[in-house]
Amino acid sequence: MRNTLTLLLLLIVGSSTFAQVKGTVQYTSTRKLEINIEGDMPPPPGLPDKIENKTVLYFTEKASLYKNAEQAEDAMNVDQEADGGQMVVMRMAPPENIVYCDLENKTVTQQRDFMQRKFLIEAPMNADGWKLTGKQKLILNYPCQEAMRADSTDTVSVWFTAVFPVSTGPMEYIGLPGLVLEVNVQNGLEIITATSVTKEADEKQIEKPKDGKKVTQEEYDVIVAEKLKEMGIEPGGPGGKVVIHIEND
Repeated sequence: MRNTLTLLLLLIVGSSTFAQVKGTVQYTSTRKLEINIEGDMPPPPGLPDKIENKTVLYFTEKASLYKNAEQAEDAMNVDQEADGGQMVVMRMAPPENIVYCDLENKTVTQQRDFMQRKFLIEAPMNADGWKLTGKQKLILNYPCQEAMRADSTDTVSVWFTAVFPVSTGPMEYIGLPGLVLEVNVQNGLEIITATSVTKEADEKQIEKPKDGKKVTQEEYDVIVAEKLKEMGIEPGGPGGKVVIHIEND
């Protein structure tokens, strides 16, 4: 009898906790860069080999929104002086991508910023392909489990915690039975790591994006590939390519 009462109590407490779940996660996203410099001049010293971005996720049990966090303007620029007094200025401002998850209706709306144009992509939430590895670790003192997914282009490892029973996380890395706190794409090509978690959320931030041309994922991929081809950049290359123009002062 005691065991039965304990089980019922745990179920009641668990349901109450889920009904009130909400929070804010701050992430740091780091992506490796492949840098191509136009012209015959050698690359100036000190160019970065990665780009770092601060992002934030607001979530409740009903919905979540992932976007860039506010960051200092000077943190987005890299100035380097090359031989001969030439100055190379790299603006590292990330695109204004937003990912909204409707956790009740299992849909995802992405607002993508590409070449100063905005696109809206809406699709069902994809929870397929995740496999638990059995590995566990602590992230910010939260117990996490590892899951992996592999397709024709990417191998992704994520760490999620069931302490927050919401099927969301950064970007499209969602659909697991808990909040994703860390993502590793292609063995370090891109790493997204939670730096803080709070149990409060500004729910006014969790709004479905509306700006942009509505396209399917397939249509968006074609638009990106065609534009990159026009610029002489091979789409789908590892880490993405940054083309730097060097001009005389």
